[in-house]
Amino acid sequence: MKEKYVLMNQNTEVLKFEFDKDLNVITNIEEIYNIEYAPLNIKNIDEEKRVIELNNWFNERGIPVYRDNVKEIIEIFGVSNIKELTSRDYALSLSDQYWFKPVENSNLQWEDINYFDKDYNSFSFADATYGSGAGTTLKQTSNEHSDRTPNNTANGQLKKVWIKQNNENYLYKGAGTIHNFEPINEVLASKICEILEVPYVEYYIDIIHSKRQDNLVSVCKCIIDKNEEIIPAHSILTEEKGKITKTIEDYYTYLQILKKHNVPNAEEYLQKMFLLDYIMLNEDRHLNNFGIIRDVKTLEWKRICPIFDTGRSMNTNVTTSYWDFKEGEVKCFTKELISSKKLEKILKKDITDSQIEKLKELADFYRSMLVEYKNYTKLSDEEINKLYEGYKKRIECLEEIFQRQL
Repeated sequence: MKEKYVLMNQNTEVLKFEFDKDLNVITNIEEIYNIEYAPLNIKNIDEEKRVIELNNWFNERGIPVYRDNVKEIIEIFGVSNIKELTSRDYALSLSDQYWFKPVENSNLQWEDINYFDKDYNSFSFADATYGSGAGTTLKQTSNEHSDRTPNNTANGQLKKVWIKQNNENYLYKGAGTIHNFEPINEVLASKICEILEVPYVEYYIDIIHSKRQDNLVSVCKCIIDKNEEIIPAHSILTEEKGKITKTIEDYYTYLQILKKHNVPNAEEYLQKMFLLDYIMLNEDRHLNNFGIIRDVKTLEWKRICPIFDTGRSMNTNVTTSYWDFKEGEVKCFTKELISSKKLEKILKKDITDSQIEKLKELADFYRSMLVEYKNYTKLSDEEINKLYEGYKKRIECLEEIFQRQL
């Protein structure tokens, strides 16, 4: 069955398209209204490739088939496959203001449906994600009892669920690696960012209880407000299609694009993000988890997106016998992992000796968290001590880089 929709950015019409609900595919773009207000990668793509790129954008918006508990989500929400959920409830998200407006419902407005203003509940989604009974243990303040939820477009590999609490949107994100201490790493990253004086998303740790298990999760507020969108780095790089190498050299191209758009403090904040990634051996700084914040009304590139999603770090997905805190691997504008030593070529000393001393002091805080939540991870006392010493080693490596730059 095919239906017609208008892709909206808040109440701005972007384009009209045809959607096959049986195949969950956009089959045709029928009319362009305001392409400037489209997702950046769709605006920048050649017109003959726009349908393909629009489908790519739509697919990346949804829950991936490889996420844990996908089977349970499919069963609870009565869909034949996980892609069906992406287009439900107008394809709304809490990462931007795009939505699918049915052509037949021309009076519908963004103010009527958006999740920044409107209530929802996540009881069913929490149960499907974290186990039966999880929904009732979360501090949800919603009075909404329908199946409306922004969780249909909560993309990414790890289990996660949006919860509305006192009119604020909070993301509860679980673990999914060999050792399961990603939530602890998120809190450590917040503390490092505070010392580095770089915009960041503040995380704290919580436990979601279900009938069969306890789930260690990180919790954070929604990054944007209702008049903003996150534009990820991969979309930003589409402005320079011919120059992308998928290597660390793309850092310079990316930086030039941000400077062209007058993004404040672009180089300083990028440097500090990579300082964080160097310290924590971040294996997951891919082109979808950093970028900029754009105003959806004026289209101004307002600021660097605050740093988030640093959980897959500190060897959490590496077998203990292969832990390496001297030359460990990272990602930096690359699909493949590279030695952290390759990051050294772009790092500059944008921090003070006082900040380095404060970074050293975080080692004890990190160990205390690892000990406190030991029963929820897969870490032994010996492994906790290795992480403690490993973090200190990373700060030593950072100091050695700066010494060589003198």
